[in-house]
Amino acid sequence: MSIFDQEPEDWNEFQNLVAQLFVEIDCEVKVEERIKLVRGEKEIDVWVRDPHTTPPSIYLCECKHWNKPIPQEVIHSFRTVLSDYGAHRGFLISRVGFQAGAKEAIKNTNLDLVTFTELQSIFFPRWRVAMGKRFMPYADRLFPYWDYPGKRPKIEWNKQHVERQNLLYKAYYPLVHLGPSFENEGSVWELPMTLPALDLNGLRSGNVILCTYRQVYDFIDNNKDIALKHFQVLFGEIEA
Repeated sequence: MSIFDQEPEDWNEFQNLVAQLFVEIDCEVKVEERIKLVRGEKEIDVWVRDPHTTPPSIYLCECKHWNKPIPQEVIHSFRTVLSDYGAHRGFLISRVGFQAGAKEAIKNTNLDLVTFTELQSIFFPRWRVAMGKRFMPYADRLFPYWDYPGKRPKIEWNKQHVERQNLLYKAYYPLVHLGPSFENEGSVWELPMTLPALDLNGLRSGNVILCTYRQVYDFIDNNKDIALKHFQVLFGEIEA
């Protein structure tokens, strides 16, 4: 499964997307970090401290946005860096792969040779859980507006208010559907997902189609506050 919807266009974007991946799974991340080795210093593309292992782990990531497979001499050089620094794990991430014999060169080491797609697959299950936890507070804000016994409207409701509540539920389904199981196990979405599109005034303006997990979480992030406002207006707590 993919975490990102795009392939990096250059080395700088490659490096930044790798860093973003680790940030989103709640790691401490430093980009272009200079580390001290037995002999001198070395700049590492992405330095990671993972506080969720016991004890916390240090990962070093080298990002190679090359148009050719990575040769063995690069692999051996990075193995030395990992050993000198005492990192728990290293990721050499290639755009197109590695030369023949590369896997043999890392046997019995703490170095992983991966493409960008493979790196995403490794961390995707953990990323799902982390994103669920990140957005749960916003789902909790909406929970009383749609789940019984929940909040009581401050105004008298009629059939149109109930229809409006159902529309808001459907329009903001990814946000209101988050719950404890999503936080603990990661959110499993049935995609593609079609939602009613609402304008800033809450009027229907078409449809929104979400095809990837990244699109779902971008939707939640972009709509978390306007969704709350629309429910508050419906319940008579604030004016439109």
